[in-house]
Amino acid sequence: MKTGRDGCSARFDRALFQLVISDEQEKILDLGFSGSRVLEKLLQAPGEVVSREELMSYAWEGRVVGQGSLNQQIYTLRQALFDDSNQIIQTLPRRGYLFNPQYLHDMEQAKTPPVEAPAARRTVVIELPTPGARPVINPVPLRHPRPLRRKVLLAGIGLPLLAGLTALGVHLGKQASEPFLTHNRQIKELDVLYVETNQPLLDSLIRETGSLIRSLSAMSAQPTRLIVSMTPGFYEIRCLRRNGGVNWLKVQKEQIRAVATEHLRECLK
Repeated sequence: MKTGRDGCSARFDRALFQLVISDEQEKILDLGFSGSRVLEKLLQAPGEVVSREELMSYAWEGRVVGQGSLNQQIYTLRQALFDDSNQIIQTLPRRGYLFNPQYLHDMEQAKTPPVEAPAARRTVVIELPTPGARPVINPVPLRHPRPLRRKVLLAGIGLPLLAGLTALGVHLGKQASEPFLTHNRQIKELDVLYVETNQPLLDSLIRETGSLIRSLSAMSAQPTRLIVSMTPGFYEIRCLRRNGGVNWLKVQKEQIRAVATEHLRECLK
């Protein structure tokens, strides 16, 4: 498919939940299960309106999620396709969304039947209990973090953060047998846990998301826990809500400094 950037095209790999962006060089973006299903549903009928209800039912398979979850996925897809003017994925007020067929290279290839995603790659989601007292999190020093095996870390951080880490799903699951590092920071009302597989990536994650976290901190009027990680092509932020839910913000790395205020507020709701 074409993108909103001249000379740049994208190939959707629905089996791996990825977009392969071909610009000056190939770049892989991990859409995740729900994001991949939203794009797949739109591509099944290019040029036709797909209702919000249809998209939510297809992408979340019976799970009860808020309207903001679909808003975030549409926003993420538009970022990935450089769709700044909303011409590729178009919004039809009070009706739904459509994929503009003018941005497809081959209409017949686009109209493909849905396939069941491989069970082994499904994102595991656990409903969070309503938190009582805030759990005590032992911060790991940034300069000399201690590598932890996945089972050890998950056993010691408390149920709310356990569920939040589990919600990271595919990304952490792929390195389940490898050690990974964490760093905890308190930034005003935000309790931020950074998670990565090695020190250079952890340092980069903290550095590159700094302005975004500061923006979230300025908007947060009550204590909020965040889990910050990376997937191919994106930074991911999980906002653990006081009512036990998880809001999710996924930002393309190239657009980390241009996230709309409304999407930051959506994560903190």
